[in-house]
Amino acid sequence: MDGFECAGHPGEEDTGNFVLLPIAARRLSIPFVASGGVGDGKQLAAALALGADGINMGTRFMATKEAPIHPNIKAALVKGDERSTTLVMRTLRNTERVYKNKTAMEVRAIEAKKPGDIMAIRHLVRGENYRKAFQETGAAESAVWSCGIVMGLIDSIPSCQDLMDG
Repeated sequence: MDGFECAGHPGEEDTGNFVLLPIAARRLSIPFVASGGVGDGKQLAAALALGADGINMGTRFMATKEAPIHPNIKAALVKGDERSTTLVMRTLRNTERVYKNKTAMEVRAIEAKKPGDIMAIRHLVRGENYRKAFQETGAAESAVWSCGIVMGLIDSIPSCQDLMDG
């Protein structure tokens, strides 16, 4: 279950995990995991208490030594806080939570003038830009890239083992 806190595509209903997870637990008869806003054991415990069977920690694992992304992107995650994301592509009903940078803000400005026009923003949101920033340049400002508000809990770049041993 993707709560509104998540990186990437949180859906269009803006429902956070504190409400979404108990609803899922009532309505589903299969195991499910909680995504969005999970950065440490406290959120794991909360997700389990709210009915999830496990968690997904995407943004937090991006800022680990083993993550195969450019060190500058990892540094941006450490530097950022819970207010360092923004939502783009809302006018397309394909909302994405991304790092709040100059490119994301340009997308928002274009969307305000040309709502629902993917061609107007396509050059800014295409996946190739994301790949180049993550794999080649490390230019955190040059692409629209997904990350969650859990950035507010990220203050280091540990190994995965150290993160889990926490």
